[in-house]
Amino acid sequence: MRYPFQKSEAMSRSTVQEVSEKSHFHWSLDRYHAAIEAGIFTKNDKVELLFGKLVSISPIGVQHGKVVNKISRLLFGRFPAQDYTIGIQNPITLANDSEPEPDIYLAKGPLEDYDHHPYPADLLLVVEVADSTLQRDRTIKLATYAVAEIEEYWIVNVYAEKIERYTGPTAEGQYGTKETFRTGDTFASLHPGDFAVADLVI
Repeated sequence: MRYPFQKSEAMSRSTVQEVSEKSHFHWSLDRYHAAIEAGIFTKNDKVELLFGKLVSISPIGVQHGKVVNKISRLLFGRFPAQDYTIGIQNPITLANDSEPEPDIYLAKGPLEDYDHHPYPADLLLVVEVADSTLQRDRTIKLATYAVAEIEEYWIVNVYAEKIERYTGPTAEGQYGTKETFRTGDTFASLHPGDFAVADLVI
């Protein structure tokens, strides 16, 4: 299948080694989707595809789950279903043979318009809620989203009660701008508007 985005060959970030060492077998998007359709992978297989490698998804702790629910409730209140799609721990299909499952995403258009997982051009915001996953979210997950040119990426640090906001993605797997906001701060998102950190964390 031909996907409506161009795969970058410029990826050079060393953190990709974290994933590549897990398996020598490279999963293309087509091969991965075929395996899902054939029932080889089911909902009980807690994995996501990052740069052609299968990576285990960490179990969701209580605080993690509460923060995901709090942010998603806030987004559902701001963005009508007839104009936007909000995904909660659902896949997005990206360049470089990656299909991660971020904690939350905000995509253009209503759910009824999608006959596929959202592509990079569909996505306005991707959010990862981090407790035990903080290192991965700052490295391989960040690289995955940057290479795919996801224009805005948040890491919600559960225990530190702060937001790391990344914008200006590059093909090298980095973001040009990182901002950190703490309880008591407010910040302006590129699309969703203004947020208070206290409204996003527990």
